[in-house]
Amino acid sequence: MNKKVFVLLAVLLVLGGFVMAAGSKEAAPAATTGGIGEPGKPVTVTYLCKDVDPITDAEQLGLLEKAIEEGMAKQGTYIDLVILSAPTGSYATVVPIAFRTAQINPDLIYFQGNDQPLAQEGLLEDLTPYVEKSVNVKAIMGDHTKAAMKNYPYLMWLAPARVQIPVMRSDWFAKLKSGKALLENPTVDNYYAFFKEIKESGMAKWAITTDGGILKLDSVFNHAFGLTATIVKENGKWVYSNATQASRDKLAFYAKLYKEGLLDNEYVTKTWETMEQSFYEGSAAFVSGTAGDVVNVYNNKMKETQGVDLFVLPPAKGVSQAYQSIDVTKESRGFAINSDSKVKDAAWALLEYMAGPEGRKLDKLGLEGIHYNVEGGKYVLTKQFPSWWAKFWPTMNGLDTSTVVGEVLSQPAIDSLDAAAKYFAADTNVLLPEDLLPAKDAMDKLYREYSTDIIRGVRPISDFDEFVTKWNAAGGTKISEYLATVLK
Repeated sequence: MNKKVFVLLAVLLVLGGFVMAAGSKEAAPAATTGGIGEPGKPVTVTYLCKDVDPITDAEQLGLLEKAIEEGMAKQGTYIDLVILSAPTGSYATVVPIAFRTAQINPDLIYFQGNDQPLAQEGLLEDLTPYVEKSVNVKAIMGDHTKAAMKNYPYLMWLAPARVQIPVMRSDWFAKLKSGKALLENPTVDNYYAFFKEIKESGMAKWAITTDGGILKLDSVFNHAFGLTATIVKENGKWVYSNATQASRDKLAFYAKLYKEGLLDNEYVTKTWETMEQSFYEGSAAFVSGTAGDVVNVYNNKMKETQGVDLFVLPPAKGVSQAYQSIDVTKESRGFAINSDSKVKDAAWALLEYMAGPEGRKLDKLGLEGIHYNVEGGKYVLTKQFPSWWAKFWPTMNGLDTSTVVGEVLSQPAIDSLDAAAKYFAADTNVLLPEDLLPAKDAMDKLYREYSTDIIRGVRPISDFDEFVTKWNAAGGTKISEYLATVLK
């Protein structure tokens, strides 16, 4: 038994408050609406989130803290919200390390990966009993989030399914003769013809670009080639789809795009900033961005730089048709509560408030007098509104837009959300035990190396067989044996 859980149970038993059989669930937390803190004696809740930095954005975050505290106080919950700065370095890498070593110890913490080992060590709180007693969170939680939390209840992210949606300038799309055929039947061949016309017409230097990896390409083409899940059954055994014939066929297609100058030949060295710059400036015609908020940003910047809206494109059609499968094994990012926190109920109350009507307005519309003004009972968005982004829940669920004057989301952003819902596919992965994680990391590194070399023509496609051999030796065979014990 985890030492912390043992101590907690012992204390509860001594107090006589519980009689708990081995293996039963802990008691549900106290109600999180009201009854926390009191006027003049608020409960301090520390919060850490990527790109939410009180040093670089002191003024607006100070106003946000105050607005949240005052809003919660009206509902009888008194907290002192303290927003923390993240350690220097790559957030996804340094934050879990700093948390494990107690360099940082926030009550509420946003992770963008590498949280699973922490949960396995008992450092993150199981959020199930909090969700069960919630009102606001339940009301805006999507089905994909419910599925993910059922599998992994330590991380919560109330947002649309994180799908990469392909977009391009609407005026350019209208000029392409191949565009109609693509919309009517978006096969891989029709996508290829579409890219060829972009290139040969001189419209752009590259038909498509991406930010150093192929995830944004995969969202368009994975299903067409038969890569419909992370783990598939091939030749009678469970394997990762990266090492299958379907993966080989897809990489051969990407290599063809690269060789013919349709895929940005500089994509490996591009960051998201330089990728976006090449898109706005017109050297690349086609990119993928996360449905909803990111597509909205892309659209706003394209209107600002080129005066045109974006056009949302469908996923390629073949063996199947969908954007990338959404892993509901666990959320890839989201908020967790520190299991050592002394103010868990207050931390949850903050999440619950931000999921409610007042919190949604504050989170999505921003700050009064800066991002919107109240005029005649209406929330009139200002020119500064596009610079605001939600600091808690990106979802549009729960936001009443009937009294909003202005565009919370552009039409292309709404179209991207509709497309994500239409072409949604769920993917259930397997959470590996901690002793297999280093092997999986080594396998993933091999895939990145070989896939990049094959696409760029540094290696021939025949080297894919060599990759599979090394993949299996690095851990593929061992993990397949483990998968056989948990998958039927």
